Amino acid sequence: MKLSTGIVLLIAAALGVAVYFVEIKKGSTSPAATTDTSKPVFSFASGDIASITIARSSQAVTIENQSGKWAITQPVTAPADESALNALTGSIASSRVSRTLNPSADDLKSFGIDQPAVTLDIKLKSGEQHRILLGKKDFSERSVYAKVDDGAGVDLLPVAMLTDADKSVDDLRDKSVFSASQYEINSISLTNEQGQVTLAKEGADWKIKSPVSADADESKVSSTLSRVTSARAKEFVKDPKSDLSAYGLDKPKIAVTARLSSGGEQTLSIGSKVDDLYYAKNSAQQQIFKIEPDLYDDLNVKLADLRDKRILKIEKDDVTGAVIKNSNARISAEKDKDGKWAVKEPGDSKGKELKIDKILDPLNTNKATEIIDKPPASVSARLSSPKVEIHLTDKAGKTTVVNVSAADGDNVYVTVSGHPGVYKVGKQLLDDLTFKVADIVTSS
Repeated sequence: MKLSTGIVLLIAAALGVAVYFVEIKKGSTSPAATTDTSKPVFSFASGDIASITIARSSQAVTIENQSGKWAITQPVTAPADESALNALTGSIASSRVSRTLNPSADDLKSFGIDQPAVTLDIKLKSGEQHRILLGKKDFSERSVYAKVDDGAGVDLLPVAMLTDADKSVDDLRDKSVFSASQYEINSISLTNEQGQVTLAKEGADWKIKSPVSADADESKVSSTLSRVTSARAKEFVKDPKSDLSAYGLDKPKIAVTARLSSGGEQTLSIGSKVDDLYYAKNSAQQQIFKIEPDLYDDLNVKLADLRDKRILKIEKDDVTGAVIKNSNARISAEKDKDGKWAVKEPGDSKGKELKIDKILDPLNTNKATEIIDKPPASVSARLSSPKVEIHLTDKAGKTTVVNVSAADGDNVYVTVSGHPGVYKVGKQLLDDLTFKVADIVTSS
């Protein structure tokens, strides 16, 4: 007999209500849905591990905790990758057994336990030792078959342990080309194809010390330091020769020597090109490695790129007096105790308010396209009769003089007292500073 559509829908609704009361209101009757039956593999913490030996088909690697730092001791002696070791020790200490099987001898082979993919020998700081044999992944690939110590059964452990352990010695080595952060560096000496430059930190600011004494571009210095301290080796040279000339490291193309706040120093040397990479070595380490060409390019920086190209670095609130002379007028003003800028001259504008931003903004926002340390006679001649002359006095009574030359095509030349070199700047600066009295003084 056929059931009508209405009856079918009514039955479906009734079943839905029944499921709601049984599964939702009363709770699921399946223990697996609410109960975690897994158990921890070990009772120790990751910080209790003193050493780990990772044996794979190709090689065995031993890593030891030395005064809080992980170091590879076999088959090479080298710093270990802290993040890789923290991941592995974390997996070991936190892993839980989701299920234990009691296999036959044939089952051991099918689980990969007879010839494990990875064997972990773990030694704790207390002297206690453990062994884990990691076989194949299960059908879900979320777990790995494992045998822990002398247990009779085969445990299912999280596959993360196999992922973190199945690594070569190169995977486990610290690939940092510099073993210090940029914030530990107090001074740096950089020699490259462009020449040599030395920079030092004075307070919070970076200064160029040689070949000229000048302010440094903070963002460029910061990005350069960040680049070298965060760089990673692409690969390590196997069985390196003792003769550094074989790698061009006896006379490196680039050398970066950093002096640290701790008092030590280290040098990164970059030598010959090999295929698309470069040989390199850090003085604090024995190994020779290869780096990507973009690191070479980033460190082959010019002195000009490291210089601060701002014309003026003065805060508006620090200025107390201003005198400006251009082809249209000579204007002087002082800031009173209320912070108001009062014009002193010309006489017909005396007492009116000066728009100080009309002077300071162009000086603070315009940057040089080039800084000329040894200006030719033609440039010096233009500056001998400047088109704009500005005197700014600060709270300490110090006066800074800025001279702007006549236009040379699309550019002008600028000098600032107390700052070496001549700034080559776009002609817009001259246009902005060639104002009339009415443009810079309030009408009231």
